[in-house]
Amino acid sequence: MKIIPIFGKNLFAIQHTGETQDEFAKMFELWQDPEFLEEFFEKHKIDLINNYWGDWTIEEAIIETFEYAQDFENKLLELSRQSEENQLKGLDEIFKPLSDTPTPIFQFEKSKARVNWLRLYAIKIENNIYVITGGAIKLTKTMQERHHTNEELEKIEKGRRYLIDEGIVDVDGLIEVIENQ
Repeated sequence: MKIIPIFGKNLFAIQHTGETQDEFAKMFELWQDPEFLEEFFEKHKIDLINNYWGDWTIEEAIIETFEYAQDFENKLLELSRQSEENQLKGLDEIFKPLSDTPTPIFQFEKSKARVNWLRLYAIKIENNIYVITGGAIKLTKTMQERHHTNEELEKIEKGRRYLIDEGIVDVDGLIEVIENQ
């Protein structure tokens, strides 16, 4: 496992051993892959009609996901072009705590960024500093309801353990680990 800078000293992503892409790049590629989306929505067809998000056909869900992914990526890319100060403010507006129960900062707060049913999951290192651990299409009320979103909870915890094991406590420690990878 290693950490990849996405932009500035503010946004990073985990790249798992044996993977060719970090989790940030991987998610945006999947969310714009029609074959992946068709297979995903076919597998989770019951969730498309459960009225949590409304009643969707697979074709409608694919088209909407393309648009959501484009909006999401554009929002982050636009932020990456801003000054570091604006990036900091922007990330805290985009990423929110994963649960309503905050965790102490020394435990690294589990966070999420969302555009409709698309989610990026991250660990907040300190104010305005995030490491993306994965992402998902979340069609149900809770993550525990589906295997693929439950796996994302496990990836967040695995990422958190990695940061702790590497002795990372702040952005300086994160940068040091990246430089020594």
